Formats: sequence, structure tokens, C-alpha cells
Amino acid sequence: MAAISQQDIIQYFKNRADRLKNSKGMELGLTAADDLWTAFYLCNHNHGPLAISIHTEDDSPFEFIQQFKLKGLEDIDFLNYTSSWMRYLNGGAEINITPFELEATLVFKIAKRKTIVSSLDLHFYDEVYEHLTIPKDFENYFKSHENRLYIAQQNRYKMNRK
Repeated sequence: MAAISQQDIIQYFKNRADRLKNSKGMELGLTAADDLWTAFYLCNHNHGPLAISIHTEDDSPFEFIQQFKLKGLEDIDFLNYTSSWMRYLNGGAEINITPFELEATLVFKIAKRKTIVSSLDLHFYDEVYEHLTIPKDFENYFKSHENRLYIAQQNRYKMNRK
């Protein structure tokens, strides 16, 4: 396995029209600013009430190589759920969950000693002073915040008429 440079990784993506899907199902891409992103979709609404995905964004080529512990370009084809999950646990990725009944995406991101929960769709923000790390944690979050999320959903369509 050869060492990988930042220029190697940029050229790798440019040779693939800046976007690819690897053999493990992870989507990866290069932005116009030469930053890298990934998306791994765990499930969608065809398989249950929640659509769940893990994303990384705005990694410099150096950060991408370091954070995914790449030794060579061939390692890109083996990035998978575990790779994304480890990034989430270390605060380098976000989990997006879209409950079918909300029709809005909630973003979970670990930051220091808490989990930040936000939704641009709902104009919603929350801080949970623990790390949400297992599926049961996310289920419990939705159950315990059901009323707040429902109110946020109802308010998103109201217009200010003043």
C-alpha cells in the first residue's frame, strides 16, 4: 500500500467526475473548493418510519485522509458504515434522521460533552447533555420530545401576518 497525498486524493475524485459510490454503498464527493464529503444511507422510509443517514462535510483532503485513516487510494473503496459511525462518535460526522410523520430532518452531532440536535426545516435547536450513540437513544429522544417536535412542525407553516 502506497502512502496517499492530498493531491492524490483530489486527483482521484477529479478522475471520477468529483463523485462516486464505493463498493460498500458510501457516497463520496469533492466540492468546488476541494473539500470532501461523504454520505452513508442506513435506511429510508421504504424500510420503516425513519430515514437515517450519516454525513461528513467540508473535510480538507488532509482531514479526510487522517479522519478515515486512509493508507492508500484503494482504502476509499472499503469505507463503510463503521467508518462513518466512528466519525460520528468522534464528533466528525452528523446523523440525519427524518421521521415519516414529521416530514423534516433532525440532525444529531456530538460536540464535547453533549449532543446537538437541530432542524433547519423546523427551526428547531436542542442540546442534550449526553452522547446519543445507540438506536435506543434516538428513539428515546423522539419519544421524550414528541410534543416539542409536533409544535415545531405545526409552527413551520404559520406565517407572520403583522
